[in-house]
Amino acid sequence: MHQSENTPSDVLQFWFGSTDLGAMPSKEVRSRWFQRSDDFDREIELRFSSAIGRAIEGKLSNWESSLDGQLGLILLCDQFPRNIYRGSAQAFAGDPRALKISQSMADVDWQGQLGLHQRAIFGMPLEHSERSDIQRQSVAYFLRLRQDFARDKPGVSPEDTQAAESYYRFARAHQDVIEQFGRYPHRNLALGRESTPAEQQWLEQGGGF
Repeated sequence: MHQSENTPSDVLQFWFGSTDLGAMPSKEVRSRWFQRSDDFDREIELRFSSAIGRAIEGKLSNWESSLDGQLGLILLCDQFPRNIYRGSAQAFAGDPRALKISQSMADVDWQGQLGLHQRAIFGMPLEHSERSDIQRQSVAYFLRLRQDFARDKPGVSPEDTQAAESYYRFARAHQDVIEQFGRYPHRNLALGRESTPAEQQWLEQGGGF
């Protein structure tokens, strides 16, 4: 299939290993998500670079009419650019469009249709924002995720509880950085921003995500 003909199902199958919005991705699938891998990045570029560009330009707006399409757009606009454009401003070019979708869904009671990790991906554009008000939305979003997957909830596994807790901790950690600096210092180089002495010290001590 030509890249320009990618469908939401193609994106979800690639990222989650299933087109079922409630399915639990395998550990092998999840292990690829947030660890740098040149091979994985190249695979995303090979399979989806055209769709990424079209999504960022607003040419896949028809995907917004379905839940799987909206999740696919968030991956194309928010996550995939971070893989294939690492270290450049292009990595963040899709953030505004992804954030708009994420915010429009954050208060809608659709969560029961999605699994834990699908819900987490829906919230990532909130977490990636450099605005403090959106960071508060992010923490509230991931707090609800943690509550919905607490160990006392019926049918929730210890693995689910641990994963939900981890997503919440990362949301809080992102908020802490924005509260401290008003932006993400680890983006400064890519975005042509000059780091303050405090930011530079933080970066040298291993700051970043």
